[in-house]
Amino acid sequence: MPDSITILATTLSISTGILLGAIGNKLVSSKERSGWIFAFYILSLIVLLVPVYLVIVDFSTLKQWPQLLLPFMTFAGGVGIFIFTKRILSVKDIFKPDELTPKINELTEIADKSIIKLFGGDLDFFGSSPKEMDLNSQYSTLKAAGFNKIFIICETPGTNDTTTMVRYGKILTEISGVELKFYNPEQADLRVRGRILKQNGSDRLLMFTKIASKRYKALETDTADSTGALYGNLWDLIWSLANTPKDEKIEEYRSLFSRK
Repeated sequence: MPDSITILATTLSISTGILLGAIGNKLVSSKERSGWIFAFYILSLIVLLVPVYLVIVDFSTLKQWPQLLLPFMTFAGGVGIFIFTKRILSVKDIFKPDELTPKINELTEIADKSIIKLFGGDLDFFGSSPKEMDLNSQYSTLKAAGFNKIFIICETPGTNDTTTMVRYGKILTEISGVELKFYNPEQADLRVRGRILKQNGSDRLLMFTKIASKRYKALETDTADSTGALYGNLWDLIWSLANTPKDEKIEEYRSLFSRK
């Protein structure tokens, strides 16, 4: 019976290791938060506690170096699983604005300079006035990047919304290659912000939604992932349906900015 139990325990250990290895590989590749991460924390706790239990309860049998070394190696393995889970598998997807901005800027800087697409809202994340925009690192990074084309889906400004029009005018005046298209926020609030760009010829995405005051849930992925492909298709659909402002409107925005 003891030999049978040992065989069963060994088989269970190996199969559990294979299963968690496959799950871990999936978590690393998907870069999405998953409840499976708790299985790895539980595993690390078990691996940590087993050698501690053996040393406390059955220390008298650990007389030779191999026997003494094994609990310490097992304990170190538990620590390794915990560190791996914390640093590699644990996905941080909730950010404050000052945490999210560096990620946005880094992705913008390393992107291919052919084209970038923005889900923009009213573009207030660049600042609410020309002076604030000059001091805004997201705006200065985008401006300095030198993209050939910058496509922006943004809100249709209200009739008296001069602040938003000035923002649009500043962007159109100071950054070349910008093309705006509008959606009506009263009829179709996107409730998503983000960027789609190319890195080494492949589409990369950084999408984020506001979940609370100064708290954003972010997702960084690519179009090879199903969620990334969905966002890419969503962009194409919205862009095809959005309204292109007339030339006189573009000039009005630029004129309002120049008078500020």
